[in-house]
Amino acid sequence: MNQAGIAWISAATRDPRDTRYTWLTNPGARRAADTGRLFDAVVMRAELGAAVLDLLTAAAEPTGAVIAEEHAGKWAYLVGPGSAEVWLAAIGPSDGTRYHYVGHGGCLTVPGPRPYPGSSMTWIVPPGLGTNLTCVTTLAATYLRVESAYPTIRSKPEPTP
Repeated sequence: MNQAGIAWISAATRDPRDTRYTWLTNPGARRAADTGRLFDAVVMRAELGAAVLDLLTAAAEPTGAVIAEEHAGKWAYLVGPGSAEVWLAAIGPSDGTRYHYVGHGGCLTVPGPRPYPGSSMTWIVPPGLGTNLTCVTTLAATYLRVESAYPTIRSKPEPTP
């Protein structure tokens, strides 16, 4: 992650200055970032998230920051703040297994700028590489395309923590 990405993602934490200092001395440290001001997040199963990223990349769509949490089997796409209505209109409500939308008043754990080797939480696409946010409309359309092409991904039970 470059300095622009560090500045941007740290601005979403409750104490950006402390976050930047921590990352200077401990670049793998995870931090809690508030959602709803700089970004919201769409959290989905890792296999679905990877397939979505493959399609976005193949179509040369700009992709914002994406976080993977290996132990939970989840990926989080960062989208524009206040995008919940657009997402819900396109996707419909979640039954708890399809996705989780984290918006205003929520919190998302983010990895440090250089996660340690073997860390379960990493940046698949770090912020600071152009656009930091994925267009929620494009993400929703791609998500639905993947979900319909891979119905077994949708019907898998939630992994046990």
